Amino acid sequence: MPISSYIENLFTYFERFESNASQFDTEAFLQTYNGIYAVFQALRKERDRAVEIDQYFLTKIRSTPLSKSDLRQITIQLLISYFEVESDVDGQSNQAYLYCRGQREVKQEVPYFENHVVPLLFHDAAMANNFKLNTFFLNEIARYMNRYGSPLHGDTAPEAFNRLNDSSKFLLLARRRLELGRDLATDRTTLEHHLMQVGAFQKLASRGKVYREYLSGWSYLTSKNFWGAVAKWFRELFARLGGAFSSWSYFRLVLRQRNAAYFFYSIIIIVAILAAIYIPVRWLDYSGNRLQQLEQHATELQGGGH
Repeated sequence: MPISSYIENLFTYFERFESNASQFDTEAFLQTYNGIYAVFQALRKERDRAVEIDQYFLTKIRSTPLSKSDLRQITIQLLISYFEVESDVDGQSNQAYLYCRGQREVKQEVPYFENHVVPLLFHDAAMANNFKLNTFFLNEIARYMNRYGSPLHGDTAPEAFNRLNDSSKFLLLARRRLELGRDLATDRTTLEHHLMQVGAFQKLASRGKVYREYLSGWSYLTSKNFWGAVAKWFRELFARLGGAFSSWSYFRLVLRQRNAAYFFYSIIIIVAILAAIYIPVRWLDYSGNRLQQLEQHATELQGGGH
């Protein structure tokens, strides 16, 4: 399929999204986007074709205001920025880029994406609540920033992170995941691990659904529930009891401590009470079942005697 057909399909998807977002085919849209992007590198050597595609882009972009939807605006601004930096090597195929740049509040890509595009992803009902689209474009912007923006600093301090606005925090986290890996939270030396330990992600997640979905998908939220807390308490209890019973002399030493003694005897009392309840109940159940079996057996014998 020629790239002009992919571009035509892309703008058809914009119209479908804007008219009925609930029926939007996300997978087909992403395939179309990736199909267009896949030819950008080849166009560096095919200059006549690059100029032709540039003009085709320009005609389609001008036909409808970019601000008609967040999907249209983000897709075009990002895709055209990629087109300009990867395909235009001689300044002959940048007319669509210059037009899109003229529509921006800020002309430079990095501050424009960080301060004007990424915040669109964190508004209420961003991308018509299509989180797959939301995730795709945050990662695409992060990829652009990592490749063509300022270098990523792997040792970002928590204080510097806290000074960022919310959308910039997520952009930085996305950039770090792309550049440094997805298991950062398990490394005790990382920013992500520190933020988890101090509860920063929990606070951030409380600010909106999109925030929570990102942090949950990245496994940056620690789930805490009642039964989990109970299980943890019993694990710690049995660990302490195991340590106390490791030797008789240590066990006597533990019992000489008032709190430990109270705790130990309380456990004994609780176990005794539970046993006093459990054993009679089980005995009554057994007796009832046994009596029922005897009565059934007697009935069978009587029936056999007639």
